[in-house]
Amino acid sequence: MKKAISVLVCISVIISMALVFSGCSFEEEETTTTTVKVRTPLPTDITSSYDEDGSLLTDTEYTPEKLAANTATIFEYFNIHINELKGIKAGVSMRHDKSIGKSEITKTVKDENGNDTEETESIPYSENDYVNTAIDSLKDMMLNEPREDAEYGDDLKDFLPVKGESYVSSLTLGDVESATCVDSESERTVTVTLKSPALPETLEKAYDMGNPDDALAVFNKAEKYITVEKPVLTYLNCQIIIRADLETDEITSIEYIKNIDVKTSVTGTGSLSDIGTVPVQFRYRDSVSYSLDRTDPSAPKEIK
Repeated sequence: MKKAISVLVCISVIISMALVFSGCSFEEEETTTTTVKVRTPLPTDITSSYDEDGSLLTDTEYTPEKLAANTATIFEYFNIHINELKGIKAGVSMRHDKSIGKSEITKTVKDENGNDTEETESIPYSENDYVNTAIDSLKDMMLNEPREDAEYGDDLKDFLPVKGESYVSSLTLGDVESATCVDSESERTVTVTLKSPALPETLEKAYDMGNPDDALAVFNKAEKYITVEKPVLTYLNCQIIIRADLETDEITSIEYIKNIDVKTSVTGTGSLSDIGTVPVQFRYRDSVSYSLDRTDPSAPKEIK
């Protein structure tokens, strides 16, 4: 019995000494959080806004007037900061992605409770199975353009949209359907959605339009079998998305999205001449993104 007690005492002493020398504690470690100071407060939902003193105002109900007021506030922020970009020094990387998918229509239907609700439905490319199969096969072969880069200190006037101009956006509030803001821990995302359908002359205020014929590039791979009529293009749900640092309002990336509904017709030739002329419709998505890095590569590196 004495031996057992001695062993227990020794174990207790060893544990106590280990805790003392290691500085261990059974108490939970304190956690510290860093609060980022937002340089420019913006409403981050459709029912909130800020007064002239920067105090948050919140309504309990959504109103179209509140959405319009918030859109005006956020859009002003967007236009001010995006138009600073051609005067800064930054390394910029550009990526261009293109894809083809089915057009969509939104219908109003009754739910199980008899209430109106919106439902999105995809539209087949055409009524011809051979044409549909051909498009599905060809769309995966679309080649995205290679990345392009601007070095730190390069003139961004001819690199960022709108190329050759001193501004990046000359959009007005009348061109915009909505502008929304989402803030995370240190980053702000602002999404500006243009009114649909957007006219080419509206898009030209902020986009590099490129070649509209790019929408039919997928069919060039099958030109031995089909010919394509000049398309009708409708620009829908076009957006510009910026991300900015919450503390500085400096934009770190821009994404330009064009969703284009394309209506055309294809006529079979050669071995596909039996299909005749078939109406075709699809959605062409054209996305261009720019990532900005304002770090001067020649600046001395901080030693940590």
